[in-house]
Amino acid sequence: MSARRSRIGLRARDEVRTWLGEDHPAYEAVRLAVSELVTNALRHARPGVGPAAVDPLVLRLVAYGGLLRVEVMDAGLTIEAPRVRADPACLLTEGGRGLAIVSELSGGNWGYRTHERRPGRTVWCEIPAGPPSPEDSLPDTSDPRTRPRVG
Repeated sequence: MSARRSRIGLRARDEVRTWLGEDHPAYEAVRLAVSELVTNALRHARPGVGPAAVDPLVLRLVAYGGLLRVEVMDAGLTIEAPRVRADPACLLTEGGRGLAIVSELSGGNWGYRTHERRPGRTVWCEIPAGPPSPEDSLPDTSDPRTRPRVG
């Protein structure tokens, strides 16, 4: 990866630290997702024209409903749809695992949309904003007093 691309990736990860803070429960997951999505945008989005040469991508983080939505918008001309590689051989290669990582971090809650009136697309994922709540976890059945009753 070029030095310019490395600087952009580092800046994106620094933005996550500024926006969330290192003590946020979702910091590491969001930082990794941002790193993967930005790297993919820089690697796969063919440069467009106009502002694309100056500002190749936009990073957005939105908090809502207990989720953090990460969006990476590029202005490239790529027409291929982003996809998670299903080939097990990709686990042994240097690249090709980014969207699999994003999919795992987001519980499969990711996608993309193309920009209608301008070149490029937005790839997004939604990551839980905090640790699972007690209501989301299974009950502790090791204590007979807390076991759910059946029948």
